[in-house]
Amino acid sequence: MKKIIFLLLLSGSLYAQEQVFNVQRYCIDEQPFKKGECDTVGNEYSFVFLDTQKRTVVFFLTATKMKYKIVDSGVFAPDKNYSFYTLENEKGQVEMRINTQNTKIEFLYPNTHVYLTVGNSTKAMR
Repeated sequence: MKKIIFLLLLSGSLYAQEQVFNVQRYCIDEQPFKKGECDTVGNEYSFVFLDTQKRTVVFFLTATKMKYKIVDSGVFAPDKNYSFYTLENEKGQVEMRINTQNTKIEFLYPNTHVYLTVGNSTKAMR
């Protein structure tokens, strides 16, 4: 019985840092950027999986899956209500920002900005 409890505690700690964000709405702004305007808007199947322990981010935007490695993170200096993550994959780097309420996520690519509104189904896996 002690072994089973130990294994349960150990497996629970492996996933302690993973967060799943259920995207309710996305807004894609392409260059030239226009603050508050969207070139594409939708609410199709979209999720963001953030695992700070494994230092990975997986972003599903409709039919596209993007995987990133976290290379840097911290509190966003101009607005302390946001955390920033510098992400990298084979295509280059992107900055991701998440507000402290976990209701807004931004992916800032060089030519495209993706703004996500996260719903109530967001959960931290613990």
